[in-house]
Amino acid sequence: MEQRKRMLIYAIVSMMVTICISGFGRMAYGILMPYMRDSLHLSYQQAGMLGTSTAIGYLVMVLLVGIMASKWGSKPLVAISLLLLAGGCFILFNADSYAASLIGMVILGVGTAFGYTPLVNIVVGWFPDNRGLMIGLLLSGMGLGTLVASMLAPNFNLWFANDGWRYLWLLFGAVSVITTFIAVRVLKDPPVPLRQTGTQRASLFKEVYFHKGVLLVAAIYGLVGFAYLIPQSFFFSYILEAGVNESSAGTIMALGGIMSIFSGPVWGAISDKIGRKLSLCMTIFLGGVSILIPILIPAFSSFIISQTLWGFTFVGMLSLIQALSTEQIHQSYAPIALGYVTIYFAGGQMLGPGLGGLLADNLGGISAALWLCVGLLAMALILAPRLNQTSADDLEEALPEITSR
Repeated sequence: MEQRKRMLIYAIVSMMVTICISGFGRMAYGILMPYMRDSLHLSYQQAGMLGTSTAIGYLVMVLLVGIMASKWGSKPLVAISLLLLAGGCFILFNADSYAASLIGMVILGVGTAFGYTPLVNIVVGWFPDNRGLMIGLLLSGMGLGTLVASMLAPNFNLWFANDGWRYLWLLFGAVSVITTFIAVRVLKDPPVPLRQTGTQRASLFKEVYFHKGVLLVAAIYGLVGFAYLIPQSFFFSYILEAGVNESSAGTIMALGGIMSIFSGPVWGAISDKIGRKLSLCMTIFLGGVSILIPILIPAFSSFIISQTLWGFTFVGMLSLIQALSTEQIHQSYAPIALGYVTIYFAGGQMLGPGLGGLLADNLGGISAALWLCVGLLAMALILAPRLNQTSADDLEEALPEITSR
C-alpha cells in the first residue's frame, strides 16, 4: 500500500515536471509560433529554426547528462532543468528580435535535456516493474502542457493584443519556478547500481552501443523525432491558413492535447497485452494517417479527426519506443540505453522544424512540411517490424549481475 501511494505521488510530481519541460518547453512553441512570427516579423524558415534551435540545445546536452547524473545524481539535474527552463521563458518574454528568441529557445532545449532522461531514471529506478505505466504517465505531462497552451493562447492574445505570447512565456516561467520547489521536496534518487569496470566496461559497448536491437530502436526513434516536431510546429498555422478562426483552431489543438494525456498509459496497457512491437507499428501507422488526412482534405472536420488521432497516438509512440529501448538489454543498462537512443531522437528533432520551414517557404506552403512528416513515419513503419521480440528478462542469465548498494 505504501509503495502504491509513493508511486502515485511520484507520478503526479513527474507529470508536473514534464508539463514544464516538455509541454511548455517544447510543445507550446507550436501554439505560440504564429503569434511570435507575426509580432517579430519572422519567415517560416526562421520560425522553424527557432524550433530547431531548441533541439540543438537538447542534443548538445543530452550527450553529457548521463555523465553528470552519475556524478551528481538525477534529482539535482531535474532541479537545474526547471530553473533553466524558467530562464529561457523569461528571455522569450522580453525578446524583441530573432536573435534574442534564438537564445531563449536554445536555453529551453538545454533545460529539457537536463530534465527528461534523469526524470525517467528516477521513476524507472524506483518502480522497475511498472516502467511502461510510469513512462506513459510521465509523458502525459506533455499532453497536459499542450492542452494548457492551446487553451490559453487565444485568450492571452485577446487580453494582451500582440503581446499575449510574451505573457504566456512569463506564466510558463513562473510555473516552472514553483514546480522546482515541489520536485526538490518530493523526488529522491533511486538506489544507484555499482559502477562497472574492466570487462564489464567493454560489455557496455557490446550490449548497448553496438547492440542490434538498441541501434534499430535508435533509428526508429530518430525518424520519429525528425517527424513529430513538424506538425507540432506548423499544424496550428496550417489550420489558421485554412480559414479557421483562432478560437476554433485553439480548441482543435486542445483536443489533441486532451487525447495525448491518455495516449501513453493506454498504449502502455495495450502493449502489455499484444506486445510492444505490434503496438508501436499501430501507433506509427495511425500517426501517419492522422497527418495525411488534412493534407488531402484541408477541412474543419479533417482537422478534428487529425488532432484526435495524432494526440491519441504520438505520445504512446514515444513511450513505447522508450520502453523498447530499455527492454533490448539487461536491466542494469536500461538508463544508458535510453540516453543513447535519445541522442538519435534529438538529432532528428534538430532537423525537423528547420527543414519543414524551408519546405513550407519554397515548396507550396505548410502541406509540403506535413508530407515530409508522413514520409518519415512511413520509413519508421518499415523498420518497426524488424525489432527483436526478446525482452530484457531473457538476457538475465547471459549478462553479469550488478547489485545495488
